[in-house]
Amino acid sequence: MMEKGQISAWQFFILVIGYLLGTSFFFRPAGLIAMAKQDAWIVPIWAGAAGVVMSFIWIKLANHYPGLTIVQICTHAAGKVIGGLIALLYIGYFVHVSALITRNLGDFMKQTLFPLTPITVFHVMFLLIICYAVIKGVETIARATELLLPLITLVFLFIFFVALSEWNWDRFQGMFRMNVWTTMKETRSILGFPFMESIVFMMLLPYVRSRRNVSFLLGVVVATLLLSLIVFFTIGVLGVTRSSHDTYPLFVIVQELHIGSFFENLESTIALILLVAIFIKLSVAYYGAVLGLCQLFRVNDRSWLAISLILLISGLALGFDNVLENIEIDKRYAFEYMSLFGIIFPSLLLFLTWMKQSLGKEKAGSSS
Repeated sequence: MMEKGQISAWQFFILVIGYLLGTSFFFRPAGLIAMAKQDAWIVPIWAGAAGVVMSFIWIKLANHYPGLTIVQICTHAAGKVIGGLIALLYIGYFVHVSALITRNLGDFMKQTLFPLTPITVFHVMFLLIICYAVIKGVETIARATELLLPLITLVFLFIFFVALSEWNWDRFQGMFRMNVWTTMKETRSILGFPFMESIVFMMLLPYVRSRRNVSFLLGVVVATLLLSLIVFFTIGVLGVTRSSHDTYPLFVIVQELHIGSFFENLESTIALILLVAIFIKLSVAYYGAVLGLCQLFRVNDRSWLAISLILLISGLALGFDNVLENIEIDKRYAFEYMSLFGIIFPSLLLFLTWMKQSLGKEKAGSSS
């Protein structure tokens, strides 16, 4: 299936920011603060720097195969059998990421806003909207992001300025005391989620009209700085102890905001931000899975594949037991699992590409 849509460099840039911040701005701060205390805001910076290095590898690989997605690159670089198997693993990975994002949404809605509603209801309702966006194509997803991102920004800025009244610099006492190597080792999972997850943009690169490499790298840098700022803000408003003991510290900050007697129960605003952010992230991951399946199995109409994935993803989302178990799995295995798709496979494909090119040059030299 050929995607006929094209997106601009600006749209791609905001898609990268929206995807990287999608769920990480909400689910990452508590774990980082628990491990790195007052220095937790530094962790996204080193992880983002590593993310930029990984992005260079992906871009280098994409430049060797202009107009091809990562699924198509796999079969071109490693052959139909091995390459097809790697491509299938990538599609499975995009499905798995989609299921994780879906479960994050369900857990949050059930724990904070609708405790009596079955979690499957949230999964299916949201996946139906995502499925529609994916069927419409990459242009629709990009335009929706372009429309929704200013909304997130305005609401977040409002929360930020109102919550500054609770700010206390004393909460940063004891800064710069972390053991760098130990902290990096303990917080390595942030490399997997969100930075390695952005390998899915290798499915979108061929459809960016211009300056795709710059847009991608800038998006990673800006998202890194924003994530660091959010962690810094959380520590300053809630403090290390409260932030590390709350699953959703940003939700707690908004829950406690009161502006006179007029603005109360503002937690619905943070729920709105999260829903929009999850829409951006899930639509990109879901699109990567659908497009990958279409390209690998040469399916021309993506509609039925997209609809079928609703059942698969909502079913897989139920396989994650609870929030605490998910956090533990993420801490122990996220980096190792995601490095397979973010580092090992791209490096292998790049190595095979260089081998083919050098062999091709040798043959051309000997024949002449």
